[in-house]
Amino acid sequence: ERSLSVSPIAAAECRYSIPPDESIRHIFMLSTGVLSPLFGEDTIQGQIALGAECARLIGSSSPELDKLFNMAVSFAKRMHTERRLRVFDESIATAILERLEGRGRVLVVGSGELARMIAAKLLQSHETAMTLRDLSKTFLVPPGVRAVSYDDRMREAVLSDAVVSASSGLGYTFTEENLQQLGSKMVFDLASPPDIPPSASVIRMDDLGVRDERKDDAVSYVSAAADEEVRAFLEWKERSLSISDVSARAESIAFESLRRLSGPIASLSLSPDAEVGFRKAVIDSVRKAAISKMIRKN
Repeated sequence: ERSLSVSPIAAAECRYSIPPDESIRHIFMLSTGVLSPLFGEDTIQGQIALGAECARLIGSSSPELDKLFNMAVSFAKRMHTERRLRVFDESIATAILERLEGRGRVLVVGSGELARMIAAKLLQSHETAMTLRDLSKTFLVPPGVRAVSYDDRMREAVLSDAVVSASSGLGYTFTEENLQQLGSKMVFDLASPPDIPPSASVIRMDDLGVRDERKDDAVSYVSAAADEEVRAFLEWKERSLSISDVSARAESIAFESLRRLSGPIASLSLSPDAEVGFRKAVIDSVRKAAISKMIRKN
């Protein structure tokens, strides 16, 4: 928040806290997507990795937190490799079809796995179009579904009877003003994070009431594996505390130095790329200097 000059008071409603004894396990569960509105989604892996990188660059990380985030991302990738976690896809499409009875033309926003599956399912009884950010990738569009440029989504949405957003991109696909233009059209938001601003007229994942016993099996599988991963992290932490780890101590000093310099660096009014480069240089320089000093001292 300091790095972005965001008021802590204004950002308070966006924060939540996890008790310390639950936080390590929570990050492992969170990373797999089994806690997400779109069950089993995998985009959160990139968000966690980006969060870890941002934390490093503003000096709010530590060797322990960095290790935890890296383990969480690796854990999530392993879980998605060992088991298919996106178990709700077909049930979601069936629930949408039931709600769209009597409506003819539907626009699906997005081109990921969920969007393609829903578009193919809708094509059985509806005239269906699907957006593409890159129209050269029409091979992603299921046969029979019409490809539409992402930039033309609003024009297409106005001509459609319903809109289903399953985009994995960041930022809202439709604004509040766009929703007003769509009027009484049925709008679904299946994206995670949400792709459409809060509105009573928008149907979200939770509103569909989709239930699948495979979800419980997947959660149990991930949960058991997360317990093992927590133990592995705690063992690593204990080992790192019990030995003289010069590199870890040097990183701690580098992170703390950058945290203290965060305000002065922000006041330099550098370009975004230059500021990132400067912060990385600070971390690298302080870490090397600290290692050199500890080695000479020993």
